[in-house]
Amino acid sequence: MKQDKFIILLTGFTFVIIGLLLISYQSPGNEMIGAVERNYPYHRAQQSHKSVIMKENGIQGNEELDQAPLSEADINERMEAFIDILLQEIDDNYKVKGVSTKADLIERFNTITTDEVAWPYVEFYYHETEDGLYIVPTELPPWFIPGEPYELTELENGNILVEQENEVDLYGKYRIVIEFSSEDEWRIVRIEHPPVNENQLDII
Repeated sequence: MKQDKFIILLTGFTFVIIGLLLISYQSPGNEMIGAVERNYPYHRAQQSHKSVIMKENGIQGNEELDQAPLSEADINERMEAFIDILLQEIDDNYKVKGVSTKADLIERFNTITTDEVAWPYVEFYYHETEDGLYIVPTELPPWFIPGEPYELTELENGNILVEQENEVDLYGKYRIVIEFSSEDEWRIVRIEHPPVNENQLDII
C-alpha cells in the first residue's frame, strides 16, 4: 500500500515538473523582438541599445545559403564606399578630377552596386559636358548611419533587406531601405527612401 502511494506521489510530482518546464520553455525570441520594437523605437546615436532587429517575415526555413552572412561590417563598408565614389575629387570650378564621363563614374560603382542603382545618383549629382564632368553643389542624400538601430530581413530569394530610420537636422525623420544580393560577394541592388509618417522626401 505504501509502495502504491509512493508511486502515485512520484508520478504526480513528475507531471508537475513537466508542466512547469513546458510553461517556462517558450521561445523568447518573438517576445523580445516585440519588446524591442515597442519600447525601443529608433533613437539618436547617443541612446545606444540593440542595434539590429532580425525580422522573421520572409526568412527562409532551414535552407542553407551559398553566400557568407551579411555582417554589419559589410553593410557599413559598402554604404561608405558608395558615398566615397559619389563624392569625387573636384577642382575650384567643381570639375571632377580623374573621371570625365558619367559612364566612367558608373563603372566605379561596379564592385559595390549595380548600374541601375548608381545611375539615378550620378544623374542627380553630376553634369556632363564636352569639357568634362562637373559635380552639382548640393547636399548628400539622407544615408545609412553606422551605429544606429536597423532591421534585417532575409527575403525568399536569399537577398537581405536592411531598413533604418533616422532623424537629422537637414532632412528631419527619414527611412532608408537597402537590398543586398550576393553571388560572389554582397552588392547593393536597391536603395529606396520610403516616406515616414506619410511625408515623402524629395531626394533624387
